[in-house]
Parts: sequence; structure tokens; C-alpha cells
Amino acid sequence: MSRRGLTFVLAAVLTLVLGVLAAVLPVPYVVLVPGPVTDTLGTVDGTRPLVAVHGARTYDVSGHLYLTTVGVVPGDCGAHPTLLQALRAWLAKDEAVQPHQVICPPGESPSAVQQQNEHDMSQSQRDAITAALLELGYKPTSRQVTVGDVQSDAPAADVLQAGDAIVAVNGESVGDVTELRDLVGAHPVGTALSVTIERNGKRQDVAVKTIDSGDADHRPIMGITPDQQASFARIRVTIGVNPQDVGGPSAGLAFSLGIVDRLTPGALTGGRTVAGTGTIDGFGHVGPIGGIQQKIYGALDNDATVFLAPAGDCADAKAVAPDSLTLVRVETLHGALDALAAIRSGSTDFPHC
Repeated sequence: MSRRGLTFVLAAVLTLVLGVLAAVLPVPYVVLVPGPVTDTLGTVDGTRPLVAVHGARTYDVSGHLYLTTVGVVPGDCGAHPTLLQALRAWLAKDEAVQPHQVICPPGESPSAVQQQNEHDMSQSQRDAITAALLELGYKPTSRQVTVGDVQSDAPAADVLQAGDAIVAVNGESVGDVTELRDLVGAHPVGTALSVTIERNGKRQDVAVKTIDSGDADHRPIMGITPDQQASFARIRVTIGVNPQDVGGPSAGLAFSLGIVDRLTPGALTGGRTVAGTGTIDGFGHVGPIGGIQQKIYGALDNDATVFLAPAGDCADAKAVAPDSLTLVRVETLHGALDALAAIRSGSTDFPHC
């Protein structure tokens, strides 16, 4: 064989080997893709409303109100995409490549990640119900201050978990966030407080050392983001999304809007196809999420004309959204309702991204 022929053969073999390696070689990334959408105004299995309300008058709904999701390739924290999958995602406008630890934190097992995602979804449903019913003026029979999030570097992270109800501080009962702030602030930074919590129906006392807020007044804090949970006497709301199937906290806003629509006359969407995303707490505050760009593409694939985006994600949403998609900047449930009312009336006087 001539030198030129040998060169061609070697080049072909090398190309084949590189192609095989690219197809099977795992890389330490995950690929984000548009995930499926779920209509919070729709039904479960075509039989019962996804958002079901008992003990109060409900109204017919129209249009669509989609919660959007992000798909992850591969879907298991124990696996990695191939180099070829990652390269394809780099070139695809509706996909993104992220470090593996963004979705799967180091040191956490796949089952632990799954459990956390299920917990976040369950908590988002509880918060959505609380926020929606309080927004509509329903009077709760009880309220509890709960832990929404814990600073990872705060001593509280060793003893408190998201969802814990804070019952008392140093034996003094906690009725609302103001009382909690006052009780914590009554002691110097570095004080070990005795905090009574309720977790999974059981009460226990834990010691929480306060830290400096880092603000100009250097007030003592526990290093948590407070939330609230409310109970209502006659009205009961159920949400037909299984946390084992759809995890994470980002559907909270869509759930709340679905509840409000069921409990108020007239169509919240005005018959339009609306999509959105965003966490929500019991106070109705809307927070940022991940994968906003993939969620935008998922909304477009399902003919959405309006997209509700958390204020913190507006820049990323605007980078990919076409002019045909109305981007609404949302900070609270109340603000989202005001914006939808403006859109129904034909007004453009609402916060845009």
C-alpha cells in the first residue's frame, strides 16, 4: 500500500475510533431540555380536575395555564451524558449543558436527590394552597411560621430543615414572622437559642446559634428564610400532581393561579394559553428557578402566548423569547393576578421582562 493510501486508512480508523468514543464516553455534565407541560386548569386522567376544591363554590375555567418543566439527560444522577450528546446540546438552541453538580450535588446519592425533589414539590403544593386562599381572603383557623430555606453555612443548617414549623423560641410562642424576628433579635449575636419545632407531627427542642445578619444594623438572625403554613376549617384543596413524577419547587406559582381560577368567576386566562414558572411561599412571594430558557421553549411548543417569569429570571427569559410571546415580570401572586387582569382587558400596563 502506498504512503498516501496508508494515510487515508489511518485517518479513517482514527475518525472511527473518535466517533465511537464520542458516542460512549461519559462527560461530567447534564443536558437540560424542554420538559413536558401540565395544565393546572386541566384534569387528571381526563376524569377529575387537577386542582380540586371541596367546601367552597367553584367556577368553570377556560384556556390553559401550563406549569413548565425541564428535562434532564440523563435522568439519573448516577449517569452522565456522552460527549456526543453534550456536543449536540451545545449546538441546539433549546438545550443547555450544565455541570453535573448543578443538578446532582456532590456527595448526595440519586435517591437522596429524588427525595429532596419530592419534598420540594410537596412543599410547593402546600405553599400554593396557603398563598392562594389567603390572597382570596379566606380566614385561616391557624397559622404557623415555618422554615422556607436554611443558609448552608449557618449553624441552623445542622438542626433545621425546610418545612419545620417554628413553635417557640426560648419557651415563648411564635405567632408570626414579626414575633420570630423580635424574639431572635432580643439576644446578642452568637447566642444559642432553644427553638421548639414541629416536624412530621412531632415536637422537639433544638439549639440554634444566631449569626450576624451582615446588614448595617448587624442584627442577630438564625440564617433561615421564613415561610408560613395556614389551616382552613371548611375549604380543602387537593392538587393531582404526584411528587414522584414531577419534582422540585418551581410549579408553585402555576398551582396558586389554578386554585384562584377555580374559586373566582370568569376566566383568569381570558381563554388564552398562558404558561409560567416560579416558586411561591405562603406569603405569595414568587422566587426564581432554573432552566427558564428550556421552559420558554416548552411553552412555545405548546402554543403559549403569555409567559409568567419570576423577576430574577427575566433577563434569561428575554434572551430567548420571541416578540410573539408576552413576558410578564412576576414578584408576587397578587402581581401575577393584576397582570393577567390587565392582559384580559387589552392593556399593556403591567410589568414586562
